[in-house]
Amino acid sequence: MKKTMLIIVGFVLTLLTMSAFVDVRRSARIGSEAPTLVLERADSSLALDGLRGKKVVLSFWSAADAQSRLDQNRLATAMRRAAEDSETVVVSVNLDRSEKLMKEIAAIDNLDESSQFHVGDATAESAIREVFEMADGLRTFIIDERGIIVKVDPSEKELAQALASRN
Repeated sequence: MKKTMLIIVGFVLTLLTMSAFVDVRRSARIGSEAPTLVLERADSSLALDGLRGKKVVLSFWSAADAQSRLDQNRLATAMRRAAEDSETVVVSVNLDRSEKLMKEIAAIDNLDESSQFHVGDATAESAIREVFEMADGLRTFIIDERGIIVKVDPSEKELAQALASRN
């Protein structure tokens, strides 16, 4: 009985630590304020609103979506090329069902572990897809210091400019 209870408690805690909250009242279009997005993992949490004052590159990816995985590699390469004193914060949100798979892919692709967040909950993923308008694939957003979306799915040049620019 104790073992069963420990398994149930462990499962609930796992769900709580790998959750996301997204504000469905906002849309993710150029010129609009970025939707509220709160991401949690076992060791930390991140609120998109808490990054005001910094430029943010917000990227959604999945191992099942080849283009988004390629974009993650492009983003990682651009980050390595960017100056260490870049004022830009990169937040990568993985929407695979398995966090283990996400971690394995991130290690293989040499992605910065500190910028990776996993959302495996189907309800949270659905809300994120709806608000960030990702019906036909995954996307990358550049959000300015005021929290306004300034670019969706940036080109390599636009991404490099965002990573290199200072406030």
